[in-house]
Amino acid sequence: MLERLLEIMLVEAIRRGSGHSGEARRRLLAGLADRQVAAALRALHADITRQWTVQQLADVAGSSRSAFAERFNRIVGMPPIDYLTHWRMALAKDALRSGAGRLSELAFACGYQSASAFSTTFSRVVGCSPARDAAERGAQREPAG
Repeated sequence: MLERLLEIMLVEAIRRGSGHSGEARRRLLAGLADRQVAAALRALHADITRQWTVQQLADVAGSSRSAFAERFNRIVGMPPIDYLTHWRMALAKDALRSGAGRLSELAFACGYQSASAFSTTFSRVVGCSPARDAAERGAQREPAG
């Protein structure tokens, strides 16, 4: 039942936007419809702080490493570890939007061992620093005056 609830929450997040394109949403839903890929997605979403390897995800999916990696990439549209990185950054953007804690706390909550590693990845994936993203999102929320 908990797994189903997680899937429902994920689908709802996708439905509301979460910065995903229509194609990305379609691919993610296809991943949730595939038994092996869905098992890996549930595991990733349930423990984003874990330092996942493709082999560990393949084990969760009940597949060989190479077959799982190919299947995940074909269905979801990116390799499993890239998906994990993008998912972590989506969660981080939401946390920044809500003004959640210090950067080091956010980094750890997203599976990074240092604020520096987190900031570097965030900048690479999102296109700007966490501080700039938070500032821009804060400016978008403030009423015009």
